[in-house]
Amino acid sequence: MIAWSGVGFFVALLISVAYLLCKWLFDIYYYEGYFVEHLWATGATLLLAALFCGAFVWVLRQERWLDAIAKATKSQPMMAPEKTHNFFFIPVLYWPIILFLLGSGICLWDLTR
Repeated sequence: MIAWSGVGFFVALLISVAYLLCKWLFDIYYYEGYFVEHLWATGATLLLAALFCGAFVWVLRQERWLDAIAKATKSQPMMAPEKTHNFFFIPVLYWPIILFLLGSGICLWDLTR
C-alpha cells in the first residue's frame, strides 16, 4: 500500500529532517539524551516540521515553479497541486496545520504537567 501520491512523501522527509535537526541541536545545547528525556522537545520538532511543510506548500503554490517543472518535463502544469499531492490520504495543504496542532499540544501538555 502506498501512503502517498505525487510529492506527498516530502512530508515524511521534512518531518525526518526536523527530527534529526532538533535531536542534534538539543543534545548539543543541553546534554546527551536531553531530547529523549523531555517530551516538549518532540513538540518543538513537530512545530519545526510544520514550518518546513508550510514552506513546502508555499513553494507548491507558486505558479512560476509549476511552469518551470511543466516545461522541463514537457507536460501540462498542475491545477491545485497542494490538494492533489497526498500523504496518508491527507492533502499536503493540511499537514502544516496538523503538525502545528500536534506539536503545540504536546508542548503545552508537557510544560504544564
